[in-house]
Amino acid sequence: MSAALTRLKTNSPVRWTTIVGIMLVPLTVAGLLLWGLWNPTERLENVTAAVVNLDEGAEVDGQTVPLGRVLAGELIAGDAESNFTWVLTDAEDAEAGLDDGRYASVVTIPENFSAAATSLSGDPADAEQATIDVSESDRGRLIDTALSGIVTQTATSVLNQQLGEQFVGGVYVGFNELGDGIGEAADGAAELADGTSQLADGTSELADGATQLADGATQLATGTQQLSSGTSQLASGASELANGQTQLADGVGAYVAGARTLSDSYAQLGAGATAVVDQLQGVIAALTQLQTDLAGPSADLENGLAAAGTGAQDLGADIEPLVTDCYASGAAPEYCAGLSTTLQGHAATIGTGVQTAASGATGMGDAMSNALSVLGSGSAEGGDPNAQLNTLKDGLAAFGTGLGDFAAQGEQLASGAQQSASGAQQLSSGVSELAANVPQLADGASQLADGTTELADGTGELADGTTELADGAGALAGGLGDAVEGIPSTTEAERDALAETAVTPVQAEGASDELFNASGVPLFAGIALWAGALAAFLVLAPLWRRTREAARGVGYITLRSVLPAIGLGAIQGAAAGIVLPIALGYGLAQGAGFFGFSLLAGIAFALAVQGLSALLGGFGRFIGFALLVVAFAVGIVSTVPGPLAAIGDASPVGAALAGFQSIAAQVAGAGGSAVLLVLWGLGGVLLTAFAVVRARRAAA
Repeated sequence: MSAALTRLKTNSPVRWTTIVGIMLVPLTVAGLLLWGLWNPTERLENVTAAVVNLDEGAEVDGQTVPLGRVLAGELIAGDAESNFTWVLTDAEDAEAGLDDGRYASVVTIPENFSAAATSLSGDPADAEQATIDVSESDRGRLIDTALSGIVTQTATSVLNQQLGEQFVGGVYVGFNELGDGIGEAADGAAELADGTSQLADGTSELADGATQLADGATQLATGTQQLSSGTSQLASGASELANGQTQLADGVGAYVAGARTLSDSYAQLGAGATAVVDQLQGVIAALTQLQTDLAGPSADLENGLAAAGTGAQDLGADIEPLVTDCYASGAAPEYCAGLSTTLQGHAATIGTGVQTAASGATGMGDAMSNALSVLGSGSAEGGDPNAQLNTLKDGLAAFGTGLGDFAAQGEQLASGAQQSASGAQQLSSGVSELAANVPQLADGASQLADGTTELADGTGELADGTTELADGAGALAGGLGDAVEGIPSTTEAERDALAETAVTPVQAEGASDELFNASGVPLFAGIALWAGALAAFLVLAPLWRRTREAARGVGYITLRSVLPAIGLGAIQGAAAGIVLPIALGYGLAQGAGFFGFSLLAGIAFALAVQGLSALLGGFGRFIGFALLVVAFAVGIVSTVPGPLAAIGDASPVGAALAGFQSIAAQVAGAGGSAVLLVLWGLGGVLLTAFAVVRARRAAA
């Protein structure tokens, strides 16, 4: 085949060493690309980077937290096989290293790094995000920036995860403490509900007692008012009784004096007998009338004294409970003490007056009994006293004999009358004092009734309030219990798991951060084969050396021209199809598919480059080189502009890249790419035929 090929600049035959060199071009390109770009993250130690730690640290709970030092340690002490060679330096050396290319990247940790990173533990208004400054050298390699970002992001993500786990763990610890606190509050609220329920029961009983006290005080006020009215009547009756007794005493004294005079002047009795009898008849009528008049007041006096004695006893018995209730009601102690002293004083006065009145009433009763006894005895023996006086007129002689005895008895009657008058006066004075003091007692009892009524109303409201308080405390206890059930309580292991999950709730699995790994082989294979085709026709002439003078048709000459290209392309494709699957460890079926597609791609690339070189010459080879660059750019990243991506995908290299990717991923699509390669190969043959026609016309 070397004899059929000629060099591009001369017509001398191509030596076999040139053919071997051309065949080795794809393998050399593919091998160098694989060697230089295969998984660059596994050789990160060849990249030198610097870290500048300006962090001043922060103080949290009395402890210094140097997170800048921690981050620098994460960068420097990372996995040696997947990490840069980090140098801890200062800002001046780092800047100089970026300028002269010693450092591919510089990470600067600012002064407030720790303060910002721990700001979550302080006031929420002061929370801020910690940042680091990453600078790349302008003299760095193409993907050093991406590698620097990967390494720095990995270190910061580790630190972020640690800080996040601590923060979330602290939140769940706070939940536990909050739950415990609310639980204790719920227990306290339950105890408060029990206590207030007991208080409500007590206040209800207090309200009942206060109501009873108010009723008793009201009855006391009513009784004291009745007592006031009765004592007023008693005072009036006692005054009348005193006046009557005085008159009686005066009358009896006069009668006794008259009796003495009569006894002494018995001689004159006859002359004045008629007058005496008339006087005696008047006295008898007065006594009869006095007896009639004293019947009602005596009964009133007896009833009043009995009621006063009973009231005084009840008052004395009620003073101590009333004072005790006064102290229990919350009234001022001075008021309760004054009330006790006043009531006891009035009770003593009432008791004394009642005793005095009782004594006077007893004396008056005795006197009246004596008088009535005398009158009654006379009425029993002689009938009507007037008749006896008429008889007296006729028996003055007999009367004279007993007149001395009657005078002697008159002395006793006068003395009793004087005593009765004195007792009646004392009774009148005591009852008057009682009548004067009882209204004060009635007023105090009324005030006491009003106060106890207000106390009863207040204790009723207090009972209602304590009942509502007990209900509210019960509701509070229930609500706090529900709140405790709603607050999560976690163990330390659960908090660690929750913190880790909360910090990274979504984690991508299966993705790789490796650059130019096995997915880059299709790109390397396509570029290598296209570069081999370009190299071949940078050295070899694209047309058969006898194209101009051969007495053959265009078809034959075209076939003679493309057969060497087909052979070279097949050899290059076969070499790549054998070496690369073995290097990648493909199975037999996948390796066979890769080999067949590589063989087709090598032939199609050779025919396409041959056609461009034959028809367009140097410009055609320029187009081939431009397609190589476009394919490389499109194959590296998917963010290239749309028109450039369209050119790259439609080019022979783009079709080969799609086919190799389908075989590498073991998915459908390699057949369509094979059809495109066949079309590109036929297009190259067609371009070669046009070049043959043009060359023969030029020779003619």
